[in-house]
Amino acid sequence: MVTVRLARHGAKKIPFYHVTVAEKSAKRDGRFVERIGFYNPIARGAEESLRIDLSRFDYWLANGAQPSERVRRLVARVRQTQPVAEEIEAAGVSRPVAEAAAVAADAEDAAHAEDAADAEDAAEAPAAEAAAVGEATVAAQGAAAAAEPATDAERPAAGESSTAP
Repeated sequence: MVTVRLARHGAKKIPFYHVTVAEKSAKRDGRFVERIGFYNPIARGAEESLRIDLSRFDYWLANGAQPSERVRRLVARVRQTQPVAEEIEAAGVSRPVAEAAAVAADAEDAAHAEDAADAEDAAEAPAAEAAAVGEATVAAQGAAAAAEPATDAERPAAGESSTAP
């Protein structure tokens, strides 16, 4: 029987897993038939944490391979994050065109978000103007208070001028 599972690599306390297709009787990190992806649970920032070749995964499922529970969850996560790309590839569109379509969709989403933000800003404008007037008053009072010395040590002694020689 063939299984799709994780094979642990990496160093102590720094796990890294390969998603492999292997015989069920093979050792966890041992012989495998095909490596179809990887999972890096401690990826930070812009590092890619998960990549699975879904076409190869589907091929092995069709041929009777049994995925482990963890691999099932990881594949579900990949399918959730890449539904648009998968639909475009199924339609037979080339990869550069698909990437351009994804960028266009992201730009359209950003434009809708900006429109919504502009509408919220317009609704909040009267309140913002009132707050700005209040801040200007507080700032003017603060500037007047800053012109006066705050402590006795900062005030010139009797008979001294306030300007430095």
